[in-house]
Amino acid sequence: MAFGCTNMLRVFVLLIFNVNAYCMYLNWTSHDRPNIVMIMSDAFDGRLTFQPGNKVVQLPYINYMREMGSVFLNSYTNSPICCPSRAAMWSGQFVHLTQSWNNNKCLHPNATTWMDNLRKSGYHTHSLGKLDYTSGHHSVSNRVEAWTRDVPFLLRQEGRPVTDLVGDASTKRVMIKDWTITDAAVQWMRNTTASLTQPFALYLGLNLPHPYRTDSLGPTAGGSTFRTSPYWLNKVSYNQVSVPKWLRFEDMHPVDYYSTVTKNCSGHFTKEEIRNIRAFYYAMCAETDGMLGEIMAALRDTGLLNKTVVLFTSDHGDLAMEHRQFYKMSMFEGSSHVPLLIMGPGVKSGFEISLPVSLVDIYPTVLDLAGVPQTGGLSGHSLIPLISRVSIYSAEPHPAWAFSEYHGCNANTSTYMLRISEWKYIAYADGLTVPPQLFNLSKDESELRNVASHFPDVCQDLDKLLRSIVDYPSVSKSVHRYNKQQFLEWKQSLGDSYTQVIASLRWHIDWQKDAKSYERDIEEWLLGFD
Repeated sequence: MAFGCTNMLRVFVLLIFNVNAYCMYLNWTSHDRPNIVMIMSDAFDGRLTFQPGNKVVQLPYINYMREMGSVFLNSYTNSPICCPSRAAMWSGQFVHLTQSWNNNKCLHPNATTWMDNLRKSGYHTHSLGKLDYTSGHHSVSNRVEAWTRDVPFLLRQEGRPVTDLVGDASTKRVMIKDWTITDAAVQWMRNTTASLTQPFALYLGLNLPHPYRTDSLGPTAGGSTFRTSPYWLNKVSYNQVSVPKWLRFEDMHPVDYYSTVTKNCSGHFTKEEIRNIRAFYYAMCAETDGMLGEIMAALRDTGLLNKTVVLFTSDHGDLAMEHRQFYKMSMFEGSSHVPLLIMGPGVKSGFEISLPVSLVDIYPTVLDLAGVPQTGGLSGHSLIPLISRVSIYSAEPHPAWAFSEYHGCNANTSTYMLRISEWKYIAYADGLTVPPQLFNLSKDESELRNVASHFPDVCQDLDKLLRSIVDYPSVSKSVHRYNKQQFLEWKQSLGDSYTQVIASLRWHIDWQKDAKSYERDIEEWLLGFD
């Protein structure tokens, strides 16, 4: 008994020591709490933030963050599409908990975010640019495509991916909207922060390197145009741009095949087209990095750099023609692997973390940085114990896995991904009607060999772990019911104009080839309403 009490005392003393060290670093009660600046891009492939991925394009400011801070080598989105991903990041909760099923169904406008908690704790907060996490946004086409994904038809829903070169070798500002909000962030730091008596938290949301809207598809179109200038294209090592290997159509997983067709990528592409799309995408990433550089310069010039923790991340990546797809909506690495770099006072420099993490971890991490007590009900875990220069005791260590899910358009069923160790396990629907996928990323970085049938025991163990995180068959059923209900309400709201409206959405080119047949497919689907 005495031995046990002694050990308990030692643990208690050690805990108090670590907490005190933690408090000294975070300065919970002083005016020296770190400022927090977060830059969130859109569609940035996380693999570009570390070797060998960043050899293909010059990203000097991301590389600067790597040298001065910590980079997470296996950071994932919690849903590979804009609004649900950002909803998870802002709320700190998995998508099935917030029920952010698609780009139109996300958080309530009054949902509490980590920025709200910082404001309540005394931070001066300021947000600029793309937020995109509350319900009601994005086009009618986008939401109807998500609602009808279970209907057994294949219709192209996107424009064919193309490139567009603008300007000349001196044209630095291509995405004017992003540069405008970056300028606003810089001016705010230069003109406002000096007069503040409390720490500040600044959020900057960028559109790049998301592809641009394709005008030929109309005002509600998606984005399939990769646009850049010679200035940024010169930052790309063209001879390093790979042409990814594609599986034959007959060898594709059925969900991947559906995605390829609906993304308008099932036609013929020359190697030059593919390489150009990828090169233009990397150039757009370079422009994003240039905006990050403007923020870094402003922090340096105002003397704030050593007092500020900077985070850079993205809502998802872009496949950029890997797996015969562009865009996101997939659990393949190009789509689901996001950047996450953190630098600032107390953060380890030149440090790499291989543990899988995800965007829901940002909420508790930011609260830890600010010395704000953790709230309950969060899905994520603070990353501070992993990157702090001070040894910190963690009562709830980060798990060894990262989890992502997807319920939107361009995939004809709900998708669930578990990343742990060398394995990526992907389950679909109810776990029975659609076969799973299993990739060994240490041996198959390109994810071209689904080894699920070769490792049934691994699949069984990972599926059990996945079900301990989420009852995914039940979630899939809920999404299925939601989609039917929403579509039926939308259809009824249109009255006599329904036939005309549904024929005019992004899939109008394919739809008009056999409109009555597609309408019958939808009616049969609705008859199975449950």
